[in-house]
Amino acid sequence: MDKNQVKPPVVVVLGHVDHGKTTLLDALRHSRVAEGEFGQITQHIGAYEISTKEGQKITFIDTPGHEAFNTLRSRGAKLADLALLIVAADSSVKPQTLEALKQIRLNKIPFIVVINKVDLETANLEKVIKDLTKHEVYLEGRGGDVPYVQISAKNKTGLDTLLELITLVADLNSLTYSPKAETEGVVIEAKKDRRGVVLTIILTNGSLKVGDQIYADQEVIKIRAMFNDLGQGVKELFPSTPAEILGSKQVVVPGTILSKKPIVKAETNKAASRTGLTEEEWFDQNQTKFNFIIKADTFGTLEAILEKFQEFDEIKVIKSETGELTEADLELAKTTKANILVFNSKLRHTIKEKAEKEDINVFEYNLIYELLDQVEDLIYALRTRQEKEAKKVAEAKVIAKFIKGDQVIAGLKVLTGKLSTKEKAEVMRGKKVLGETTISSLYQKSDAVLSVTKGEECGAIFADKIDFQQGDIVKLYTP
Repeated sequence: MDKNQVKPPVVVVLGHVDHGKTTLLDALRHSRVAEGEFGQITQHIGAYEISTKEGQKITFIDTPGHEAFNTLRSRGAKLADLALLIVAADSSVKPQTLEALKQIRLNKIPFIVVINKVDLETANLEKVIKDLTKHEVYLEGRGGDVPYVQISAKNKTGLDTLLELITLVADLNSLTYSPKAETEGVVIEAKKDRRGVVLTIILTNGSLKVGDQIYADQEVIKIRAMFNDLGQGVKELFPSTPAEILGSKQVVVPGTILSKKPIVKAETNKAASRTGLTEEEWFDQNQTKFNFIIKADTFGTLEAILEKFQEFDEIKVIKSETGELTEADLELAKTTKANILVFNSKLRHTIKEKAEKEDINVFEYNLIYELLDQVEDLIYALRTRQEKEAKKVAEAKVIAKFIKGDQVIAGLKVLTGKLSTKEKAEVMRGKKVLGETTISSLYQKSDAVLSVTKGEECGAIFADKIDFQQGDIVKLYTP
């Protein structure tokens, strides 16, 4: 055991969201993960070990496909010995394909191009090769030295050739480790469940046993238990084999280096649980922003959401952390007038009931793109409202409602600006828009008038039927 040992390759699978990464891994490890996942998207990095027919082990890192998860893909790329760049034969190179290629080149990882879906009638191999060439990816036999393979993950064809190619490239790169070297590794994912804090790790050197002590930056972790990717308990762990470990007291930031000695100057990101705001700022409500409290199942998911949210000036994150939604979160949301976003995290019935009783908005999601799409819709609605407010010329309050024959007359008091006929009007009850219309007629003391100014009262007839009542607000806008 004193000599260096052959290290199984760690292979990262990269490519566009719809090009078949999860289906490929499903075919390789004969599981049903791909079929069972919401929206066919793998939401966290997962690491899986398989054995070839010859008994050689290969570890695959399955990276999330949605564009918001480029942070996680970067981590996967940095850890990997080899990359598979998946390209669908029917749709060729896509933006995420190019991003994956960028990560591969930045991290100087050997890679294999895997052309998937070759069984489809719409498959166009020549277009794929041509598009890859445009981005300086020259395939073997086509003027270059980048190995490639054609497969159909759905039909499980070409997989043996792929595995042979992976082992060949791994052999050429002479991957080894020393069992006697100091233990080193990387945290791939971190979460908290009934077992406590669970870290998914892959060792890069040395070995690890139950009962050993290891450091994640400056935090000391005594290993209480270890489980392989099948959930089976293991007593000793060697490089390239993925495992979940128990013993950490904190949800460690993914990407954190594991070592036998503490890292004096830790330069990792802040812990998963954070607010980032002072109490005084919580009470400084800016009406041009949305306040959010975010609860997610893993730190990786949380970080990806936060990274996407940075694109919007209108978003203010009050708190973001992993774990279940708590009563303290509800109290904070109530105090800060924040919406709560819960992603793949358990929501207890008692918490849900309290949120409804306290009129606190709690939105649950299983799909990352649904969460982002809805938030983008909210931002669009906010910007539309702001643009409309900029065109507002008057505002009035309904102080009475009269019925004269078949006409319904609104008694109004002008609060701001000048009320006039033919302007576009919006009738609101609280935040709810009852309807849009125009004012067809204005009256003061039975006399028809064209306009009414701030502080004055009048009668108004709307061009459209709107079920208004006393206390409603009428806003007028320029076209």
